[in-house]
Amino acid sequence: MNIFKSILNNLKVISTNANIEKNKQKFTPKQIIINDLHEQLVLLSQNKTEFEFIGINSNGNDCIYFAKDEENDIKFNIEFEAIEKTQLPYLKKIKDFAIKNNYSYREEVNDGVPYLCIKTKTNIEETIQLARQIQNEIFGNNENTKYEIVP
Repeated sequence: MNIFKSILNNLKVISTNANIEKNKQKFTPKQIIINDLHEQLVLLSQNKTEFEFIGINSNGNDCIYFAKDEENDIKFNIEFEAIEKTQLPYLKKIKDFAIKNNYSYREEVNDGVPYLCIKTKTNIEETIQLARQIQNEIFGNNENTKYEIVP
């Protein structure tokens, strides 16, 4: 009888561990490199993402977002918000990047959080190129940097 109980207990533990692993995979953010961004932007353009925007983030400071342009939903804009104080210097650098590259931008403060939207109005390929440029020039990331897809 004790062997039977032991087997049942082991099966319960195995089943519980399998469920934990499934849930862990379900809630672990997807990781990509910048060259994999195309697939994510296609999903966004097809309204197959959880929200009306996606972002990439590797270290907490370099999170940039992509949202469909309000006037033309096959074009994208790039957004940044300084949630942490460590992100404030990057806000200025991204604004300077927009000015240098002749993009209009909109600055706001949402619930005390500075926010910047660069009106790039770019297609998927152009958006990826700009994301690569911003991540490299402003945040020092490279082609091999792993990003989590957020939210």
